[in-house]
Amino acid sequence: MVARTESLWDRFAAIDPGLIRLTSAMRAVLGAAATLAVLTALQGSDTALLAGGFTAMVTSLAISDLHPRNQFITLGIGAPLSLAALTVGAVLTPYPTAAKTLFLLLIHLAVRARRFGARGLGLGIFGFMAFFLSQFAQARVVQLPQLGAAVLVAFGAVATVWYCAGPRTAYGVLTRLRRAFDGRLHDVLRDTASMIATGQDVHTRSRALERRLDRLHASVLLIEGFLDERAVDRATDDLLLRHVSRVEVAAQRLAVLTVRAARTRPSLNDPGERTARQRLSARIQALLHRPTMGTAPSSEHYEEQREDGPARRPAGSAHLQDCFRAVDELTAALEALGPRVGLRPECGTPPREPATPRRQAFAVERRGERDTGSLKRAATRQASQVTVASALAIVGGHLLSPHLWYWAVAASWVVFIKNESTGEVLLQGLRRLTGTVIGVVVGYGLAALVGGDGPLLLVLLLVCMFGMFYTPSVAYWAVTFFLTCMLSLLLALLGTFSTHVLLLRVEETALGVACGILAAVLVLPTTVRRASDEELINFLLVLHHLLRATTGSPGAGTSTSWVRAAHDLDQALQSFGKASSPLTHPLNPHRGRRDRARHLVELLEAAAYHARSLAATAGRSPAAQGAECATRLTAAADRAQATVTQLIRIAHHRPGIASRAARPRVTRALSLLSDERRMRRPDQRLLLHIDHLDATLIALARALDPLAPEPGHAPGRRPHGIGPRPATPFRGTCTSAAAAVPCAHRA
Repeated sequence: MVARTESLWDRFAAIDPGLIRLTSAMRAVLGAAATLAVLTALQGSDTALLAGGFTAMVTSLAISDLHPRNQFITLGIGAPLSLAALTVGAVLTPYPTAAKTLFLLLIHLAVRARRFGARGLGLGIFGFMAFFLSQFAQARVVQLPQLGAAVLVAFGAVATVWYCAGPRTAYGVLTRLRRAFDGRLHDVLRDTASMIATGQDVHTRSRALERRLDRLHASVLLIEGFLDERAVDRATDDLLLRHVSRVEVAAQRLAVLTVRAARTRPSLNDPGERTARQRLSARIQALLHRPTMGTAPSSEHYEEQREDGPARRPAGSAHLQDCFRAVDELTAALEALGPRVGLRPECGTPPREPATPRRQAFAVERRGERDTGSLKRAATRQASQVTVASALAIVGGHLLSPHLWYWAVAASWVVFIKNESTGEVLLQGLRRLTGTVIGVVVGYGLAALVGGDGPLLLVLLLVCMFGMFYTPSVAYWAVTFFLTCMLSLLLALLGTFSTHVLLLRVEETALGVACGILAAVLVLPTTVRRASDEELINFLLVLHHLLRATTGSPGAGTSTSWVRAAHDLDQALQSFGKASSPLTHPLNPHRGRRDRARHLVELLEAAAYHARSLAATAGRSPAAQGAECATRLTAAADRAQATVTQLIRIAHHRPGIASRAARPRVTRALSLLSDERRMRRPDQRLLLHIDHLDATLIALARALDPLAPEPGHAPGRRPHGIGPRPATPFRGTCTSAAAAVPCAHRA
């Protein structure tokens, strides 16, 4: 029973990596409940209860740090900032014109604060929401003592709940993230073993396996992001980072080879083939009992895996033999990772790698000078857009309702959060409006059914709050739905519920969305094409640095710097996918543009797969290689870097001929990767990954500019090791981890 409970808990941890969403939702609900309980015991007024509950919700909304220490730092800075904004709002409440003018200034400063990263975004939310509360509650100066006390009670209750509920240390957070990694690796291995056993690549089976790989990669990104944030013991963190990346690469390679073996369609009536598949499936299933955080396998399983060498393997196809070698690699990676690597410093931990000047220079280059400059430019541009949108929303909202104009301002402000281009603002606005309309209908029904039952209304309100924080931020319409349901229940609880108010909520939201879209189009507009091209160039620059580090001289980098460079490449890919999301969205009416945008995303994901494998392979390649192999490796690396340089030039001056290009056929990532030429020399994997990466980059150049010649190659010449098969688009194996992290998208 205990084992079954632990297994179910691990499965749940795999769905919600690190239990981040569950922890955030529980903290929000418990913090709000504790705040209301304390204020009720102190006999606070309705306005004080509103201020306390609202502040408790905002604290969970604004803080997106993974490290507990960073969470409490942001919480400590947010308390005086909220008090200051609430005080200014209460003082200016009798002077509407001055209040609206200062609100615009505060909005501008809050958006400008985004240049400082996640903490700047969170502090901007604290200031905006506190001023919004003063206008919503029509706070007066005489109410400031009780409102200030309610805000302090809310921060104190939330801090207490956060300390008691959920992980309080970096060790606890990392343990949960490791458990999520184990659960998702378990899913990948289970689907892989099932495909090997059947010997067929059923369409639904390969799609399910690809989704498993997506989730595994998302958990790895969370672990890497947390390690970048906490920086407690760099030596231990680097060790964990290398081993987790190695396990992920081995699991991805096993999945690719499994699909390739399933697509060869050998004769299943061959006894040797059947025996090999059964033995291979058993080997993979044995790995299910030895996740990095779980219990070790039985000694029989361990001895069978250790002794199942090439001499004892049953006869089978060459593709099955490749799968056996991939299982050996994954087994070795799991043994190296172990159940405790990276959780606590232990005896025998390798010393930290020295920070040589070349390594420091590479670290500066890989983080890029682009980050600071682009953040400042984006924050300044977006601050101007949001200020104009808010000004329009104030004017229009005041015409709709002199007392509820701030709803339009909130809608116009939210649609810009973490969005850069006009298309992203449009997409976010439509999601906001859709969730609001559905939430108004459902919220009206709930409020009408419950009537004036105060305790039941409060329970439903807390349930909606839980749903808002537990819903992944990528499903923003659902987040808005729960938020609107909360508003309907809150109005019913305050006795101001009416159909007119709910309809006005929809009108104000529609007005705010329209103002945001109008400002995005007219004020320093950034098109989806321009935003995606900028992210594409950033991706290529990071890839260029990674290639130079992994294939250069021994002093050009270390295994840790290579893995971190691959992590930066994944982040750049994630940014490109988000920037092009308006084009790749299923509701995009231009099917040709949608498929071409997906084609670009998929080619970049293929390049990221080979770059990730390249970094892991380079970290474990023999130091002394033959002169011939070194010469071929240098030539292949130079060719790939020349292709990247040419791609950067094409991306800077990409011709607008997308309408004349042929519409690509969209398949999947595993389809493309499994169709690549089989590797015949396992000891030349480094060279092979560079060749495949170069071929993918050539296909990317053709997709960007079909009329341009292949960069870095003579006409008709293919890179070494790549077959004549034309490039095929696919659905990649990299997804965003933001879906799992509660952030300002929920505002």
